[in-house]
Amino acid sequence: MCGRTALSLDKDQVRCACGYKEKNGNSFTKPDWIHEHNDGKEYAPSYNIAPTDVTPVLIAARGDKGCVKTSRILKPMMWGIIPPWHKGDYKSHKLSTNNCRIETIKTSKLYNPILTSGGRCVIVAEGFYEWQTTIKSKAKQPFYIYAPQDDNIQVDDPETWNNKFNEVDGWKGIKLLHMAGLYHVWRNESTIIYSYSVITMESNSTLNWLHHRMPAILDNQEQIDAWLDIESVNSNLALSYLRPVKILSWHQVSTEVNNSRNKSSECNKRVTCKNKSTQKNLTAFFAKSEKRKSSEDSLLNKECKKVKH
Repeated sequence: MCGRTALSLDKDQVRCACGYKEKNGNSFTKPDWIHEHNDGKEYAPSYNIAPTDVTPVLIAARGDKGCVKTSRILKPMMWGIIPPWHKGDYKSHKLSTNNCRIETIKTSKLYNPILTSGGRCVIVAEGFYEWQTTIKSKAKQPFYIYAPQDDNIQVDDPETWNNKFNEVDGWKGIKLLHMAGLYHVWRNESTIIYSYSVITMESNSTLNWLHHRMPAILDNQEQIDAWLDIESVNSNLALSYLRPVKILSWHQVSTEVNNSRNKSSECNKRVTCKNKSTQKNLTAFFAKSEKRKSSEDSLLNKECKKVKH
């Protein structure tokens, strides 16, 4: 699952970080930012983003083509899709829609119509939080998960990020996560709200030691291009691009993040695990991983010797 994310970049920095090359283009382009009222809710940089908060979401420029210069745009949207059929106060639909399961997306009364009508989006984040559910403990240890960074960048120290952008090299700052999602425009008589859900799937060996679910992360440009290309890539083909990502980084964080009102940089700071059970399980997991890797290397060496002889 995905229940908390972090994005501390301001609006202009997010545009730079989402820079891309247009088809047949040689230089990097920053997607235009299109403001939406969203019942007065605005994007606010935060180290602890929770459902109902508003964050920047990357989409294809469809109905906005007349007022933008880029094929992709960023729009602030509320986390948690408001069902199209809901009437009255948008806060009262009582459905949990911050995540949508990829296994049931095509049979869902809520998500399938949005998927087939082209409501695909990319949620950008510096990282997301997950609480370990694979151990028996009342106090679950929170972890911060993020994209692998260059050696000189530490995700919990913004002074090391070196956030710079130019049209030749693109973005050279912190590497963001790009999570596949669906979005919908909900309307009533006086309100228009853009809202989204993050697509989740079964965890692979990268994260199943922590949690059985993980967000559908687009970890290369081909996947991002296909997911956003609603004109040329149909929904079935687009879904085939979604698969569990194999390379991620993470560290333990304090329980400050448990309270969604805590938005400060303390939320994603690296801490030493105080839970002995958690530490024991982690040590065992990585020991098994190293043992498995050693066995695989040994087998590979034997096969190589056979080939030589």
